[in-house]
Amino acid sequence: MKKNSLSLLILSFFLGMLIIIEFKTVDKTTGGLVSSQKANQLSIELKSLTDRKKALEKDVQELDERIQEYKDSEAEKNVLVKNLKEDTKKYETLAGYYDVSGPGVVITMKEPQETTGEKVLLYNYDQILTIINKLNAAGAEAISINGERYVSSTEMYLSGEKVILNGNPIMTPFEIKCIGNSDILESALNIRFGIIYQLRNEWNLDVDVKKQDSIEIPRYNKTIEFKYAKPLESNVKVN
Repeated sequence: MKKNSLSLLILSFFLGMLIIIEFKTVDKTTGGLVSSQKANQLSIELKSLTDRKKALEKDVQELDERIQEYKDSEAEKNVLVKNLKEDTKKYETLAGYYDVSGPGVVITMKEPQETTGEKVLLYNYDQILTIINKLNAAGAEAISINGERYVSSTEMYLSGEKVILNGNPIMTPFEIKCIGNSDILESALNIRFGIIYQLRNEWNLDVDVKKQDSIEIPRYNKTIEFKYAKPLESNVKVN
């Protein structure tokens, strides 16, 4: 009876050992299979994320290029607008629409000191136009007569005992202000046997020409309107 019990005990021991060994083998086999599947899955996810990253980097690059194009386009527009504004202001200044200041000359013209009562200067006001022509030829940039801006459309005529300039009456003495190169302007006026010489010596008028470093000339107060003249359409095609 004892022999049978011992044999049963030994058999049970070996059977238990076999069961334990089998469990360990299955556990190792199963664990290795799960790890391999995880590795494959992670590899697939990594590739997907890498591809996604590359796609996003491409999108970012395209957006950067588009933003740069917008910046370049805006810069070109800003340059164009700036140039247009500068050109507009330049031509408006030439047309007399701005108060201006700068160096130049001031010409004062008075009736003769010894006079018989005849208003020589007043009745020969057209000599002012000769002076203005000389100033323009010498590079005048702005001219005024007794505070009235002289522009291309300025009208001047005699009415009674006064000269009408830009629709406003002016009286003697006449003061002509001109902005430009003061040396050139003065030389153009004081040339020998020139207009100033004639006014002084032939007309016996009191005329003075002085250079000044700073002269202020007011803007033209009227609006220039074109009733008949119209700009021609350009035949040049811009590609």
